[in-house]
Amino acid sequence: MDRVREPRSRRRRGRLVLAVVLTVAAVVLAGCFDPLDRAGDRDPDPNHIVVGSGGVLEAQIIGQIYIDALKANGFQVTDQLNSGTRERYVPALKAGDIDLTPDFIGNLLYYLAANNPAVSAERAETISAITGLQQIEAAMPEALGPDLAIGAPAPGSDSDSVTVTADTARRYSLKSIGDLAALSQRQTVTFMANSEFATRSVGVPGLEKNYGLRVEFRPNNDSGGQATINELTSGRVTAADIYTTTPAITTENLVVLEDPKNNFPANNVVPLIAKEKASPRLLGVLDAVSAKLTVTELRDLNYAVSGPRKLEVEQAASEWVDKWNLNEKIGTR
Repeated sequence: MDRVREPRSRRRRGRLVLAVVLTVAAVVLAGCFDPLDRAGDRDPDPNHIVVGSGGVLEAQIIGQIYIDALKANGFQVTDQLNSGTRERYVPALKAGDIDLTPDFIGNLLYYLAANNPAVSAERAETISAITGLQQIEAAMPEALGPDLAIGAPAPGSDSDSVTVTADTARRYSLKSIGDLAALSQRQTVTFMANSEFATRSVGVPGLEKNYGLRVEFRPNNDSGGQATINELTSGRVTAADIYTTTPAITTENLVVLEDPKNNFPANNVVPLIAKEKASPRLLGVLDAVSAKLTVTELRDLNYAVSGPRKLEVEQAASEWVDKWNLNEKIGTR
C-alpha cells in the first residue's frame, strides 16, 4: 500500500485513504467471487448436467471429455471445470452447484470417509488403510452417503509408483517392487520422492514393511516432476516415486515396477456424481468413456497438453473423443 509521505492537508490524506480502502475492497470482492454460488439451485432436469473438475490439468482434460461425450449423447451440459479442490467441489456437488466431476477413487474414498459425519473416526482410520481397488470399491457406498454416487472406475490409475529406467530394469531383472527389495539386500538402492514420502505409511515405511525394500532416501519436492526424472534418467538415483500417468514414463522409456501387495492405493479415474442425476443413461455414457481411459491413454492425453504440441484442453479432449468414436450416441456404434 502506498503511503502519503507529506500530509499537506487532512483533506488530501482522507481522499487517498478512501481511494485505497475502496480499491482494496474491490479487489477483495473480486477475489471472493465464486461462480459456484447457487447453493441448492440444482436443475431437476436429468438431461441437464453441470460438469466440474479439480484444478489439476488431468482432471480438467477428463472433465472436458465428459462434456464432449455427454453433448454427443443429447445432454445439455454446463461447463464448470476447474472447480477447485475436493474441499470445494464435493460440497458443491451436494449443494447442487455441479452434478458431475472426475475424481481418483482411492483419495476420494479417504476424503469422503474422513468428512462423513456418519462414519466414525475409528472407521475412517480403518478405511484410510485400504489400498486395493476391489476393497476400495466395496467401502465406497458407506463413504459416499445418501447424496453422491460413482460410475465404473476406469482401468487407468494415477497413483504413486516405484519407477526405474528401462536400463536398470534390464540390468537387474526388475519387474516388481519385490525384485528391487531383493536387490536392496545386496547393494544400496537410492530412492527419490517428496520429503513426506520418508514417513508416509505408503512411502518408505510401507515399502519396507510390505516388501523389505531398504532405500537411501533422497528428498526432492517436485512431486515426481522433471527434476526427479532427470535424477532418475541420469542414474544418480536408482528409483523414484513417479505418478503413473506422467507422460515421461512413456517418453523417457521408464518402467513402473509392479505392486502386487498394493502398497500404493489404487487411484483409478472415476466419475463422481450427484446421486439424483445418476440416471442409467448418464452412467452408460460415463462408463463408455471410463472403459477407454487406460493408464497409457491418460499419459497420452497429459502429453498432448503438456508436451510439444501444447494443445488446449478442449482440443486434446475433442481429438480423443473422436479417436474412440465417443462423439456418437452410445448404442449406435
